[in-house]
Amino acid sequence: MLGAVAVATNPVFVRLSELTSVASAAHRMIWALPVFALWFWVSRPKAAVRPPSGKHVTLLLLLCGLLFAFDLVSLHASIERTAAANSMLFVNAQPIYVVIGSWLLFGTRVTRHFGFGVAIALVGGVLVAWQSLDIGTEHLIGDGLGVFAGILYAGYILGASRLRGRLSSAEINLWTCLIAAPILVLVTLASGHSLIPATAHGWGLMIALGVISQGLGQGLIVWGLAHLPTSFSSVALLTAPVAAAVFAWLFLDESLTSIQIVGMATVLVGIYVAWRAAPVASNKKPL
Repeated sequence: MLGAVAVATNPVFVRLSELTSVASAAHRMIWALPVFALWFWVSRPKAAVRPPSGKHVTLLLLLCGLLFAFDLVSLHASIERTAAANSMLFVNAQPIYVVIGSWLLFGTRVTRHFGFGVAIALVGGVLVAWQSLDIGTEHLIGDGLGVFAGILYAGYILGASRLRGRLSSAEINLWTCLIAAPILVLVTLASGHSLIPATAHGWGLMIALGVISQGLGQGLIVWGLAHLPTSFSSVALLTAPVAAAVFAWLFLDESLTSIQIVGMATVLVGIYVAWRAAPVASNKKPL
């Protein structure tokens, strides 16, 4: 859950950024690289960063990097067009896709009680974002981009969960950044947008985006895949829209109502119900 809270700072940095949404996504991956490189070095001090062994692992890593890159493109575009809580709600509604994907691809069984927990958490997430839901064109596009980002993120979560049986969290995060960063830089340049913030404040926001949202947030999320079932990990990410609503209230002047507070409590209840019903994690692996 701490990882989800750190990721929830993402809308604040993107909204306050001097750069476009795609350029901000590129910076998020670039500044996370030193964090994951240090993590890799500390966890495996005598090892060199080598290409992953095995064709299957290599292809899965490439797919994860590609999915994550375009997940960020969609998410950051969504953040520019709709409320912060909306964006984080829709992208983290991916438990639906994770559960369906796990069932279709890996034959994972999900209990009725787990599904009930997911339903409770999703209802809570809707309550959190309810006030800012809008049927206007701009918000509608932003919400749609958030849903698309959630589908891409679900694919990333599924891929990363399979890689955790072969690679450490540090390796998965490091290779994801190494693959996604150049893709996002190329997309930014091809769009004719600048990658250079105009002020020191702008640079600070981009560094914080990479270190906090990606380095700390996404790093902890992938680490958690080794210790929790994929389905429960994905539901725990629903704390992100709760945290995003609070951060938006504090830093972006987006109001937090009693309905949203009730929604936050509902999300936590749903996570607890899902946790009680989740299967025991397997293939645990150290850092």
